[in-house]
Amino acid sequence: MPRPLDECGPDTDWGEAQELRSTLVLSTAMVDALRRLQPDDGAAPELLEVVACCLRLRESLLLTIAVDGWIWPVTLHPQCGLYKAPIDWLHAPPSGLWAARLVACEPPHGEPPRRHAESRRALPPCHYPLGELLWTLALLGPRNAPLRALAAGERFRALGGGRPETASVRLPGALGSALARLRAGPAGFETICRWPGLDAARAARLLNGLYLEGRLVTDDGPIDADARDSAWSDTQPSRWPPRGTGVRPSPAWRAARNS
Repeated sequence: MPRPLDECGPDTDWGEAQELRSTLVLSTAMVDALRRLQPDDGAAPELLEVVACCLRLRESLLLTIAVDGWIWPVTLHPQCGLYKAPIDWLHAPPSGLWAARLVACEPPHGEPPRRHAESRRALPPCHYPLGELLWTLALLGPRNAPLRALAAGERFRALGGGRPETASVRLPGALGSALARLRAGPAGFETICRWPGLDAARAARLLNGLYLEGRLVTDDGPIDADARDSAWSDTQPSRWPPRGTGVRPSPAWRAARNS
């Protein structure tokens, strides 16, 4: 269950809330990857980068996340496409998720479920489809810049289906329209930022979500003419507040591209 952050001390930071509560250990590959993600000042690795690392290595991981004065335990099970949390973050995301920070990473307390159940009612208690959490963190979480893995990409294209173990989430409004265009043909980041209803931050969040879901690829070929004329009707009303268009890419993107 979540617990108040102040129970861990007012200055709880990366690693200070971590307790050895499992007989399992993280793999050497996971430990090395987490060390590479940790900033030089000793601060916690960025939350979404750690989630991406967990998906790449397909290794279960217990994340301790500080959100709006509370500590949340969230266990990722990429092997079976599930995550374990006190509540379903897709339908009831914690308030203040935009300022969430990672406090600790450790092995899960137990073995992952044997398989992904077809029905939500058949899922183990407190387990939910992983794809829903990935999109919740990508769209509502703290990261406004593209993930490191996307830094070298010039143009991006969305695939029709992602990882079999991640459940797809229907995107609303301008995000759904942008996804339709990316499925029709590749586009560069600066071009995506100029699409109706998008800016640099929202374009980055869209690309991050597609990457986490396993649906994003880079494509150096020419942009298909049909992509510029793709249909924009198969969407839902947007839950995002309206913003101006034509915003230039953020400095964070340029820094990532040059790193």
